[in-house]
Amino acid sequence: MTTDSKWSNRVVALGLVMVTFAYPHLIDDFLYYVPQEFGLTNQVAQVLAGLFSFVLFAVFCAAVRGNRWGYVGTGFMGGFLALAVLLKHVPKMLLPEPYWSGGFSETLNWGLLVSGCALMIVSILAFQQTTDRGS
Repeated sequence: MTTDSKWSNRVVALGLVMVTFAYPHLIDDFLYYVPQEFGLTNQVAQVLAGLFSFVLFAVFCAAVRGNRWGYVGTGFMGGFLALAVLLKHVPKMLLPEPYWSGGFSETLNWGLLVSGCALMIVSILAFQQTTDRGS
């Protein structure tokens, strides 16, 4: 196994871990009217979720090929989701009253925060340690 493929495998594995938290978290957001907090209808939010899924798929495909820009994309997606959880959800979770669905919602948030940060860090390392093998 080459160094490039080791980094690619790490990025994709962490990305899949992040996705296991991200999609249930997205459903949680819809259940608790987060799109409306930003002035979005459910339909617009669903289109944005579809675009997010397409972009995530595209950057995973690029990362699988060892493309350094795929690592930029996965790093951005991980960092973006971690930052969103940190700014939007963590302050509410730290309040004394129950948060949304309780432990399940909190587990999704903490999992997304940790896996997003890990994906961002590993993507940065992969970008630095690999040679570009395709566009």
